Amino acid sequence: MLASQVALAALPNIHIVALLIIISTLCFSWRALFSIAVFVMLEGLLYGFGIWWISYLYVWALLVPVVIFFRSSESAIFWAVIAGLHGLLFGALTAIPYLFIGGWQAAVSYWIAGIPFDLLHCAGNFTVTLVLLKPLLRLMQKLI
Repeated sequence: MLASQVALAALPNIHIVALLIIISTLCFSWRALFSIAVFVMLEGLLYGFGIWWISYLYVWALLVPVVIFFRSSESAIFWAVIAGLHGLLFGALTAIPYLFIGGWQAAVSYWIAGIPFDLLHCAGNFTVTLVLLKPLLRLMQKLI
């Protein structure tokens, strides 16, 4: 997850982390949380442990119960929509710590300032999931 994110760092909010979490969860269920924990810890070690890092402790993990709830779906379009929604809501979810630090004004300001990046995140997540979900999921199932 971290390697793919670093490799695509030049593109704002375009990465395959949500896709990898969806695939990991479809293959390993709740155990996917272990890979998310390692990913988040490595991000903190690489980029520093700022306020943003606190939100990463739950923002990525929230995708796991959603995937588990809908795990019977085999539609790439469905999973692309889920990944896109996660990208779209990412800014709102990461604004939660700012509620406690600076109040609702700080949280709303943080969220609104990031909306252009959330839109890119949504489009990127949707596109990469739509294109790569089936082949990567088949590969992962063969490797398992």
